[in-house]
Amino acid sequence: MGCWERNPHGAGFAVATGKHVYIRKGFMTWDEFAAIDFDGLEDHACVFHFRFATHGSVSPGNCHPFPIVGNLKRTSATVDVAVAHNGVILGQQTSKKDYSDTMCYVENVIAPYWKRCKGKGKMYTSAKRRANPLAETGSKWSFLYGDGTIVNIGDGIECDGVWYSNAGFRTYTAPNPVVLRYPEEMLRPLPMAGYF
Repeated sequence: MGCWERNPHGAGFAVATGKHVYIRKGFMTWDEFAAIDFDGLEDHACVFHFRFATHGSVSPGNCHPFPIVGNLKRTSATVDVAVAHNGVILGQQTSKKDYSDTMCYVENVIAPYWKRCKGKGKMYTSAKRRANPLAETGSKWSFLYGDGTIVNIGDGIECDGVWYSNAGFRTYTAPNPVVLRYPEEMLRPLPMAGYF
C-alpha cells in the first residue's frame, strides 16, 4: 500500500502472456486495485505503475502503462509492447486534449520508431536510444514485450528480483533519537566579532 500512498493518482499493470501484453489500468482507489486477483502472476513478467500526476488530469486513461501505438487512454488492451514511465518530460506537445507528458512522448517519439522497426531486436535498440537521453535527467522507463522481456532504462533499484523506479518501496525506520546535551555556557549567544 506504500506505493499507493506516495502515488495516489491511479494505478495500472501489464502482464506478458508469452505472445502479447495485457494492460489493465485506471484503478483510481486502493480498494479497486487491491480487489484484483493477482494469483498466478508470479509466473509471468509484469510491470506495475502507481501514478503521481505531473501533467494531464487525474483520470483512468492517464494511468500507466501505455501501449506503444493505438489509443493510449484505453484502460484495457492486448498489445505487442507496453511502456511505463517515472519522471517529468518537458516540452512535449500534442494536439490531443488532456495528454500527459509521457503520452505525448510515446506518441511523438517512441511510436514512430516502433512502427518503422517492428522487428523485435531493432525495437529494443530504438526504444533504448529514444528513452536514454531522458534517463540521464532522472526519468525511468520500463518496456514490457509479449515474450516476457522487460527493458528497464534509468537509474532504478533492483531488490529481490524486482526493479523499482525509486526507493519509495522501502520502509524507513528512524533510528533511536540521539539527545545531545551541551554545557549551559555553550547555549549562550556568542558576541559578534565583526564581519569577514
